[in-house]
Amino acid sequence: MSRGGAYTFTTSIDEVDIQRPCRPRIALPSYNTNTLRPSMTTDEQIDNALSRVAARFNVKLSQRDRRQLQADVKSLIADSTSLKSRVPEHPPAQNVKEGEDPENAFRYRFELESGGGPLNGFEVAVKDNITVAGVPMTCGSASFSVSSPHHATVVRRLTDAGAAMVGTTNMDEFAGYATGETCGHGPTRNPRVDECVPGGSSSGSGAAVAAGYVDAALGSDTAGSIRIPASFCGVVGVKPSHSFVPRFGFVDTAPSVDCVGPLAVDVETAAKMLTEIMGPDSFDPSTRDAPHSLNIQRALDFPDDDVSIGLIEESFDVSTSEVATSVTTTIDSLTPESEWLSLPPVLDAPVLTDIISGIEFSTVLVNRGRPCSEATGYSEPIRVALANAISSGTLGDRTQNRAIATRAFVEATNGRPYVVAQEMRRTLCDAVETALNQYDVLVTPTVPVLPPEFDAVTETADLRQLIANTSPFNLTGHPAVSVPCGTVNNKPVGLQVVAARGAEETVLQIARAIEIATQSS
Repeated sequence: MSRGGAYTFTTSIDEVDIQRPCRPRIALPSYNTNTLRPSMTTDEQIDNALSRVAARFNVKLSQRDRRQLQADVKSLIADSTSLKSRVPEHPPAQNVKEGEDPENAFRYRFELESGGGPLNGFEVAVKDNITVAGVPMTCGSASFSVSSPHHATVVRRLTDAGAAMVGTTNMDEFAGYATGETCGHGPTRNPRVDECVPGGSSSGSGAAVAAGYVDAALGSDTAGSIRIPASFCGVVGVKPSHSFVPRFGFVDTAPSVDCVGPLAVDVETAAKMLTEIMGPDSFDPSTRDAPHSLNIQRALDFPDDDVSIGLIEESFDVSTSEVATSVTTTIDSLTPESEWLSLPPVLDAPVLTDIISGIEFSTVLVNRGRPCSEATGYSEPIRVALANAISSGTLGDRTQNRAIATRAFVEATNGRPYVVAQEMRRTLCDAVETALNQYDVLVTPTVPVLPPEFDAVTETADLRQLIANTSPFNLTGHPAVSVPCGTVNNKPVGLQVVAARGAEETVLQIARAIEIATQSS
């Protein structure tokens, strides 16, 4: 393994274009299309709203302006009464009951009818921010609950493929932390290292797979929330390319970085799950360019001898020596031809993620659950439940304080840091894409440290350390896989593989080769 000077990037690469065979979908579900009730908004409410909004725009309304705007608002209200809420309906889960297990991995257990298909025989769970018809969804919060009439698209696709859906899994409240300690229903335990956290926010999904309760579980990933628990629990975790997996039915709190993906017992199982849940979805317009499926055979084949691997210096430098050594030893056993490269922009990722995801999350709260733009996961029942929870004032302290501080930060700075953060994000994207023009994949330790003990992650610096190596690729949208690469002091270590956007088959192929190399060593 050669370690040279800094790698300089000068050009960006085009997105990888992978052709996929079209996969048929089953018949469309039925819909509840209730027309919105006529508005009971009074003239006084409209007038007060106009005053607030005008003040925010620093506009003084004349009486003539006010009368005209009142008429405009009333016209919009009248037009809106003809709108119909298009909420799909699916047969609800049966025998729903609260989960009981030593790790507190499950929020609910249930039975759900499935069809026949390639996932027959696989038992699967989903994170508690993904809807299953008839099952209360709480997003890890004691103040929020909604029982949806519909499945998330990913749940429907898994059941169509024959998977046995058996439960929803615990999580950090509103996916806002990375240890599994902040759930409103109690922390999750790590089945591999009892005294240490399982990682989060998809803590229950990681624990359920590691404990052997399920073959796979879906999680969501904002800054590493699939890959961190995969690393700490010693399982496989896949963050797909952004917008490749539909988010309808998923409570999307940071739309520009959030992804849904699988955690699984091995790479093969993860690949099978991913190929079934990915692809375009009419309920999520952001997926319009997503491929329909993976070439599973190629994804699991051993890679060619000339595969090129780049090790990101900065990601190893921020990691402890024992974690870094575990990863480099594994790569050396796979190929002696890997090279070091320097990508300084990755060091900015934790702060950029704090700003971007924090502002997007607080905006959802300030808007009382009203999503905009890429937030395609919500339906009207979810919005109503979110609005009620936000108005209750009973969100968990960490969630509430984060939202208040971030919103005050926006108001105090007029939002300038968000714009600057997005500009720096583009620099990071260019750097990573240029590096992937030189190498087939990039490799880092998934998390810079071994699983911490409970109550050890208390400061902002601690949290940013946990997401230092995973958050860059949420910002860039590239696919990333965490695969186990051994243990240190009986604590699991994860190795992260990153490939070009759309190159899911490549990233899984290299992850599979690493998995084989680790198992044979």
